[in-house]
Amino acid sequence: MKVTTGRSVVLGDRRIALADDQPTFWERVAADAWEPGTRRLIDTLVDASTLFVDLGAWVGPTTLQAAARGARVVAVEADPAALDQLGRNLAANPGLAARVTVVPKAIHPDGGTVTFGARRKPGNSMSSLLLAGADTTWQAEALTPAALAERLPASPRRVIKIDLEGAEYALLPAIAPLVAHANVAVIASFHPRVLAESGETEVAGATRRALAAFAGWRAHRVTEAGAATEAQDAAGIDAVAHDEWLFVRS
Repeated sequence: MKVTTGRSVVLGDRRIALADDQPTFWERVAADAWEPGTRRLIDTLVDASTLFVDLGAWVGPTTLQAAARGARVVAVEADPAALDQLGRNLAANPGLAARVTVVPKAIHPDGGTVTFGARRKPGNSMSSLLLAGADTTWQAEALTPAALAERLPASPRRVIKIDLEGAEYALLPAIAPLVAHANVAVIASFHPRVLAESGETEVAGATRRALAAFAGWRAHRVTEAGAATEAQDAAGIDAVAHDEWLFVRS
């Protein structure tokens, strides 16, 4: 793989070389204008004892940051254009790439073959299983949460990031095998607007079913500063009103 670079960004305390096609995106990262709360959470939760499972890795912003923190990373991504750019970014950072395993598949409760779509083009960070009726579509092989869990190496701590552009609502009721760990935290983004645009008329009901996966867990709102200090019972949160949450087993 030929790597052309010259661009870089600081993630956490480490400068990361960039070889993808997303200069505007990384300008936002450098300006602390892209998901600052998620990035601060990774700095807080992730270290060399962590296995970081990145569901929806895209071109690698959170994968690279977790690897820079010393974590082992399993990066799951099904968009072929994003996978190409993720591969280039990893090749530009061989010291980090050694800690990253890329799984070029979708994560889906039923496995098999699934159809993705993109509003504009693949690789733009917004491809989704909920856009299967879009003009631009492709098929991907899928892994169930149980099948992915079987691939994960042992670790003292597991942190799972879920950012699937609406597919989280179907996935979370089947997430139990991935969170069957004594020390686990989940950073989950909810996309109620994408779900509604897909034709779902009961977004609140779909949200309740998804949140049932965290029964008995504590939930923290993810703010720009990181996780809000107050914790709530996961069953009582409003993920329709606030779309990003940190879930920690009580």
